[in-house]
Amino acid sequence: MVSIEIENLGFTYPSREIPTLRGITTRVPSGAFVLLTGPTGCGKSTLLRTLNGLIPHASAGTLTGTVRLDGKDIAAQPLAITCQQVALLFQNPDDQLFCTRVEDEIAFGLENLGFPPPKIKERIAVALKQVGLADFASREISSLSGGQKQRVALAAVCAMQPQVLLLDEPTSHLDPRGTRDILGIVTQLNTELGITVVLATHRTKEVAPMCDYVWLMHEGQLHLDLPDAEAFQDITPYQRLGVQIPKIMESSVDMPLSTLSDVSQKDAYETTPQTSLLSIRGLQFSYPNTDKDTVRSISCEVPRGEVLAIMGANGSGKTTLIHLIAGLLRPTTGQVIIAGKSSSRMKLHQLAGKVGIVFQDPDLLLQAETVRAEVAFGPINLKFPAQTLEDRVDGTLERFDLRDLDLEAPYSLSRGQRQRTAVAATSSLHPDLFLLDEPTTGQDAQHLHQLMDELCDEIRSENKTLIFATHDTELTLKYADRVLLLRDGELIFDGAPHTAFANPELLQRASLC
Repeated sequence: MVSIEIENLGFTYPSREIPTLRGITTRVPSGAFVLLTGPTGCGKSTLLRTLNGLIPHASAGTLTGTVRLDGKDIAAQPLAITCQQVALLFQNPDDQLFCTRVEDEIAFGLENLGFPPPKIKERIAVALKQVGLADFASREISSLSGGQKQRVALAAVCAMQPQVLLLDEPTSHLDPRGTRDILGIVTQLNTELGITVVLATHRTKEVAPMCDYVWLMHEGQLHLDLPDAEAFQDITPYQRLGVQIPKIMESSVDMPLSTLSDVSQKDAYETTPQTSLLSIRGLQFSYPNTDKDTVRSISCEVPRGEVLAIMGANGSGKTTLIHLIAGLLRPTTGQVIIAGKSSSRMKLHQLAGKVGIVFQDPDLLLQAETVRAEVAFGPINLKFPAQTLEDRVDGTLERFDLRDLDLEAPYSLSRGQRQRTAVAATSSLHPDLFLLDEPTTGQDAQHLHQLMDELCDEIRSENKTLIFATHDTELTLKYADRVLLLRDGELIFDGAPHTAFANPELLQRASLC
């Protein structure tokens, strides 16, 4: 295996005046496991891209300093050489999936390296088994959930058997069981095969027990670079930067029922009987060329003023249900009724301003040249008066901590900052029904809670409705009045979060423990 040496590393993107990386110097011994963390936008993803040669070979900008892999300067050697030694699992699996079928995706890299067909077939089978997708070889990638796509991307990486494995938020799309499985695979690759691992994440609680070193980044610099035994002795830097502190945080699922109310903001909030804003009646949906319903016979009523969480394992139907509610998919049978009108009888433009959605992948929403233009896009198209438009945009940028980024290009931002931009752009319309798919993706703890605080305050003060899909039990306990648990497309629970999380058997069925 190989070691990594970083000396006075800096990098500045073409569209930005302030460097994203500044003066980073450190060393990763061969076979080490490094936990890389820090607040959203601190430079974690950019640092990983310098370690596998994407920067400078496939990304414009100004690089200073050096990154050496076993003594060889990565910037001075062809990317084709580096990619055989160093593999990077991107934060968004869609960024690295090229093929239409799962087995073709995993074979892609091996075929380019000239592996014989029998060896490729063997590695595909092993890699899919490793990530818990043994029966998925012939599946269409477009039919998979975000978490399943992440597993396919990891399988493709594992099949290459790299010497260095870089992972950018590898568990952000995964349910708790999937998270344990993926981290187990990464740990096995590290301990049994000696693969050097650098894993960037906001979810330090799960990763800290398996790492050898911790890097805490802030504003492009290594704020801390410590062995695991010393990394969390002083928690002050993590608290100041809003980063999760693993050794003092306990999983809310493990708390006794009597303490759950202490975690939840919603217990002080009581809904009043009102006419439902959203009615879901006998909803059923199956994707083309599949013989299984993704959503099956779901019915529920959602009143104004409610914050509703949708939870379940990867592939349980959460995102499909969100898209059905938004009118992006038409149900096979059943109805979605919004404010008394069936969505199947409404055009998408008729839902604009009434229903807002933020996808798992925020890039699907972003299209403007600057963050300010992105937030202004919806109000402009709905022909807001000039002063109302300016006030709405300024207020929204302030609420979601985007004021200092308002003239930046959205695609120059970190994943978490792009997520906040997408949420702000949708929020600027003040929709009656706000749909949010996986708000935790790419967010540090401080920005995540700021985002949810702003949304929930607005929803309740304006008597609107927020529905968010998540794997995060603590987020649901803190913000949701009610939770829907899905399993294989079916609704298995509809009620109070603290009731659901006090039932181990129910959590097991929903793959939340």
